[in-house]
Amino acid sequence: MRDKKNMGNGRVVIIGGIAAGTSAAAKCRRQDEDLEIIIYEKDKYISYGTCGLPYFVSGKIANMNKLLINTPGLFSKRFNIDVRTENEVLSIDAKNKKILIRDLKNNKEFEDHYDKLILTTGSIPIKIKMEGYGARNIFVLKTLKDALDIKKYLENIKNTGKEDKNAVIIGGGFIGLELLEAYLEGGFKVSIIEKDSQILPMFDREIIEYLENYLESLGIRIFKNEEAKKLINRDDNTVIKVLTSGGESLDADMVFFGIGTKPNNMLAAGAGIKIAKSGAIAVDEFMQTSIDDIYAAGDCCECENLISGDRRSYNLATIANRQGRTAGYNAAGGSERFDGSIVTSIIKVLDIAIGKTGLSLKEAKRLGIDAGCIEVHYGSHAGYYPGAETMHMLVVFDKKSRKLIGLEAIGRDGIDKRIDIASAAIKGGLGIEDLASIEMAYQPAFGSARDSINILGMIAENIQKEEVGFVDIPEMREKIKNGDDMIILDVRSAKEYDAGHIEGAILIPVDDIRSNINMLDPGKETIIYCRSGYRAYLALRVLANHGFSDVKLLNGSYLSWERKL
Repeated sequence: MRDKKNMGNGRVVIIGGIAAGTSAAAKCRRQDEDLEIIIYEKDKYISYGTCGLPYFVSGKIANMNKLLINTPGLFSKRFNIDVRTENEVLSIDAKNKKILIRDLKNNKEFEDHYDKLILTTGSIPIKIKMEGYGARNIFVLKTLKDALDIKKYLENIKNTGKEDKNAVIIGGGFIGLELLEAYLEGGFKVSIIEKDSQILPMFDREIIEYLENYLESLGIRIFKNEEAKKLINRDDNTVIKVLTSGGESLDADMVFFGIGTKPNNMLAAGAGIKIAKSGAIAVDEFMQTSIDDIYAAGDCCECENLISGDRRSYNLATIANRQGRTAGYNAAGGSERFDGSIVTSIIKVLDIAIGKTGLSLKEAKRLGIDAGCIEVHYGSHAGYYPGAETMHMLVVFDKKSRKLIGLEAIGRDGIDKRIDIASAAIKGGLGIEDLASIEMAYQPAFGSARDSINILGMIAENIQKEEVGFVDIPEMREKIKNGDDMIILDVRSAKEYDAGHIEGAILIPVDDIRSNINMLDPGKETIIYCRSGYRAYLALRVLANHGFSDVKLLNGSYLSWERKL
């Protein structure tokens, strides 16, 4: 533990002025009014909402100024900080505590010095070596200028009156999917190329299949397990086709590269600062780098995942702001620790929200955790109040410790609330069964007397008491494929059954189970499903109380089987 000291008239220089940089600067000033604080930012803007850029492109955010959290002038006046935009730091001389800067407006280079230095250089888009990559209709989205460029090009194509317009998105990550709204509203046909087996690979397949089915129902083509292989350009330096590794030839009026970002570590590496295996700047719990008096924060540096122990950059504004605050406090003489993150995120794709906190099921299994999952489909608020939307949720827990370690959810409403509750529960070390007794504000417009979070906990209690067992969807498909000798029991209504059912399932509506129990063999494995799980659970208890010893529920029931929003 380091002693807090007053730096007096020290000089703190911050390289980078977006989320982590301005957070660090403001915290630094609040700790010490006498510090000299300078921000160098190579862009002309500071402190803007990068997460809002796709919605500015689509027109949901009509005025660019709405994205500007602080202007250089306002921030400088409020915090007495010297903000120098359009100044790019070229190198760091850590031994002599100097930096070399280029004034981009005058194209002149000069030196400055520091007592404490904070690197908030962020991340940069990953680029691939491909013929034609420099074409004028190829875009990335990282800065306000990028957003303006995309918006202008969209408007130019619209003004041509061209009817058959095509956009190709390379990479099925957050930013590319958030741009779908702009392309669809502009009348574009959209193709997505994703090298993984699913879009949004950080989520479980069980959640993303809902989204993929929805997007494909809108006419969006998704090419998975494929990569962009070649760009075909015209003489006017525009791409007209994208060829994929799978042999597809996709027409293109615009191409967006959203294949990810990497930490911008070039300045740090050039100064001899340690770079972690992940490519992010290595820092300790005080956000101190390997060189004394140099700190780092935000997308350029590593963050410890508190569940998995992984250390890398997560590109989340929430983490960047927390790290910036810690770095600023410590640069001002403090001794505050940044304790890592459980990593919580949410994305809006058209009218759909997809959220995640903690580990996915596949991440947990990759780490060797004996993890279980429960799938639940539940209303965003009381069903009798207008506007309730179905949420599809998957909770992940450690079977040994019974700790809650993850939650993913998708739907049109209520997703953010449940992800935030689960995030707090994981941070607080709650077990999966503890969710049953979490008290939440209830009013029919906002929730249910028994919220979906409570239902997840209640199901976990039933599992722990060995009152119920589950067969997951992949296991069920494998059983059917292998021709296992089992009974698949559908306990929905005849109308629901006729509208669609699992092949080979027999129908006995839940209210008729007792009178038709002789139709079932108590010695056979019986797997029961309904629409979302409740009726199936009631049927399971009836059969269990009648001596059926090998009865299980299909995890998530028919909604999980079908995976449609």
